[in-house]
Amino acid sequence: MSRPYLRVPCVQRLEYLVAFLGSYRNNEFDEKQAQKAIQQQIHYFEIEKAKALGRQRPRMRKGASTVQECLKLAKHLGLIDRFKRLMPNAARVLDSDQRRLFLLQRMWQTYPRFRQVVLATRDAEQVNLPFYAWGDTFRQEVCPLYHFEFDRLTFETIRDLATQLGLINWYPTEGRRQILYSVASVATFTEIISLMGLPVEQETFVQQCRHQMALDLNLLAVRDGRYEAQTHMELKALGYLILQTDSDQVFIRDHDISPEDFEQVLWREYLSLSGMRPRFPVLYPNLRNQVCAALRISDQVFDRHLLSLIRQPLRLNIYPSGGVLNYAANLAHLGKFLPPKTSQGNFIIYLKIDRRKTS
Repeated sequence: MSRPYLRVPCVQRLEYLVAFLGSYRNNEFDEKQAQKAIQQQIHYFEIEKAKALGRQRPRMRKGASTVQECLKLAKHLGLIDRFKRLMPNAARVLDSDQRRLFLLQRMWQTYPRFRQVVLATRDAEQVNLPFYAWGDTFRQEVCPLYHFEFDRLTFETIRDLATQLGLINWYPTEGRRQILYSVASVATFTEIISLMGLPVEQETFVQQCRHQMALDLNLLAVRDGRYEAQTHMELKALGYLILQTDSDQVFIRDHDISPEDFEQVLWREYLSLSGMRPRFPVLYPNLRNQVCAALRISDQVFDRHLLSLIRQPLRLNIYPSGGVLNYAANLAHLGKFLPPKTSQGNFIIYLKIDRRKTS
């Protein structure tokens, strides 16, 4: 296992780490080649953002500092050795099928502040933080509430990586704040076993998570309203990711919903944003933010359900349309808030929704 580090290198998109590792040739590090690979990835994102914002020219960024931060991250996670040569585990990050589980395992083990933010978000049900506070202002407000004893840049790096890895989601509010919430059930073996002998409680989100996980994983049973040990404990982890740490196990299960439940909440939140007017254009990122928060799902789960309903409608007709995003209101300068594209390669900027007529 890798040693723990307090500072999380400022790599705010996993694509930059993948580009960095992919720049190696014959297992040799070439700084110019690494910077070129990262620049290409940065430039791609800037072109996409410029298109969504209706700009003629994308912003230009060199990415030199990102190379150094990727170097630190790769070393911390055991992807390169002290001579900057690729380690065998680098192949797991380059493989999109293995990437998430491997990075979750290593991030959880390597960065105590990463797991602190994830667990604090889970325990608080939602975390309300300043969005634009810099310097000591951020730390002074956040530390007494959530014990985050680090600066805003460190927090944003952790937030963005945890979002890409499917543990949390977040959105900005009009009052220059940001709301974080869990999009996965997360609990440790120790947390679940400590419920033994206690009465069953499911009032809070974290209590519901632990209860369901204890039963799903066959770790505990319920008798007379209390948790008790299983007579024959046999771990059943279907649908769960399991992270092995030095002294514990971490169980993760993604939140998902049925198409019917998704459609119901989509319609409700659409009417809220459209002022109860069917077929009135609503900005895609705004609707996605509200639906994801209501259902505790990731942006990726929302996009998948929404695009499926466009192709195969159930009770709603959904009409995607193009346009230009408003920079300030929708934060399209952050890649997270870009909407998906149609099969023709155009961004879905607006959605119009109406109930289908029944014959």
